[in-house]
Amino acid sequence: MYYNAGKLERENVPAGEFMRFMYENPVGRATLPFLIKRKFLSRIYGAYCRTGFSVRNVPKFIREHNIDMAGCKAEFSSYADFFSREKVFAFPQERDVLFAPCEGLACVYENIKTDSLIAAKDSHFSLAELFQDERLAAEYADGTMLKIRLTPANYHRMHFFDDGKIVSEKFVDGHLYSVNPIAVSRIIRLYCQNKRAIFEMETEQFGRVAVVEVGATFVGSIVHLFEVGKAFSRGETASYFLPGGSLVLIFFQKGIFSPKDEILAHTQEGYETKISVGEEIGVKI
Repeated sequence: MYYNAGKLERENVPAGEFMRFMYENPVGRATLPFLIKRKFLSRIYGAYCRTGFSVRNVPKFIREHNIDMAGCKAEFSSYADFFSREKVFAFPQERDVLFAPCEGLACVYENIKTDSLIAAKDSHFSLAELFQDERLAAEYADGTMLKIRLTPANYHRMHFFDDGKIVSEKFVDGHLYSVNPIAVSRIIRLYCQNKRAIFEMETEQFGRVAVVEVGATFVGSIVHLFEVGKAFSRGETASYFLPGGSLVLIFFQKGIFSPKDEILAHTQEGYETKISVGEEIGVKI
């Protein structure tokens, strides 16, 4: 369940029955080490999504998930081409407002404790383990974490929400567990086990910000369109995912960012909030 325009809605999870079987059924869980941890399914699925045969699934997927294709091209060469589609739109330019860098289902956590961050109900993780860097983790103590979960139906490109410069970048190899709450509640420290990309940037309005892009089942690659040391502009495309669900964690230092009351209240109730790219989600303090 998640909030959409103030109303609770039930998530339409692609392959939901398969997900529940893999993560909740003892027989399914027994196959996880081979099918998921070794990325067997993701490799097969990724190869198929790059073929021309896969494009026939696109029109049905768009209809079933009511995807807004405004600003996107009309034809695609494969499902992977559709999944990583570009969208033409005007990113808002108001300087002291934080606009969503991507679309998805959002939660926000203030005054974070770096040794025990919330992933899902009864599921926590360490920021130092996520970053694989204790010094970097300490910089975000008592700050704010914005979590945006991208479902397969979402637009899978992330945009810079401010002007700035890339400070550092690294990739961490790992598993490809699903980031759906079904899996997160079952797999201990899932975010710290999955494949992920980590980069830090210095922004004009929001200071030093750390971003972690977490891969998931069927995600073959996380593609960065920037270079360390180079400047970027608000609204530019920062990165994109190839097929599958995925997750973005954005960390702000203490006293920098104040989230919208609505998103914060929904998070405290245990629900995500549906957001669109470029939607206002908070302000600079």
